[in-house]
Amino acid sequence: MGWPGEAAFRLVLAGIFGGLVGLEREIRGRQAGFRTNLLVCLGSALTMIVSNRIAEHAWHQVGPEYTIRTDPARIAYGVMMGIGFLGGGVIMREGNEKIRGLTTAAAMWCLAAVGLCVGFGLYLLSLWATILVLLSLWLLDYVEDVLPKLRYRTLTVRVPWGPNVVAVLVARAQQAKLRVADASFERNADLHFADVFLRVAFTHKDVYHNFERALEADSDYQLIAAREI
Repeated sequence: MGWPGEAAFRLVLAGIFGGLVGLEREIRGRQAGFRTNLLVCLGSALTMIVSNRIAEHAWHQVGPEYTIRTDPARIAYGVMMGIGFLGGGVIMREGNEKIRGLTTAAAMWCLAAVGLCVGFGLYLLSLWATILVLLSLWLLDYVEDVLPKLRYRTLTVRVPWGPNVVAVLVARAQQAKLRVADASFERNADLHFADVFLRVAFTHKDVYHNFERALEADSDYQLIAAREI
């Protein structure tokens, strides 16, 4: 079939590679899932194929004084720049604290490069790149749970107002092996209660969960909210 058959094979291969990464994102419930990643990789491959055909096309010159020069890399450069706008659409900010979607945006950027690689005919390199992206998204997700990563929570605890209520709660958190990064309070309208805001840091989730359960079991404390930072 000549170059049309080769181009069709490249598009199918790019769709498979993009679909594999998109399937992993879909299973984990990420913003950009199966179809989005498949289309990113497929579109990048198509762009590179068109770019190559432009460079290989037998342009008819008007005269000897005219010279037509093409650079296939210019279109690829535009793809890698333009994919940033699509990646920015999957990055979300939850309130003023947590940002989600950075990994998904990075995966889409990598898939754009994989698509360009497939479109250029670098099949083995494209396969290895897809495997590495999948390993980074899948296996390293479990590795991150094992690593001693410092995590943060913001707690809102309602307590009866009295002397040193904030200091007592801070000391209790420190006794539970939590690091208190910040503490503040706000008095209620009746002035009988106060909402204490604690920003705590911890390495092991069990340490935090034990402290949370201890607060819930104590009648002097009301755990109003707990937000991950």
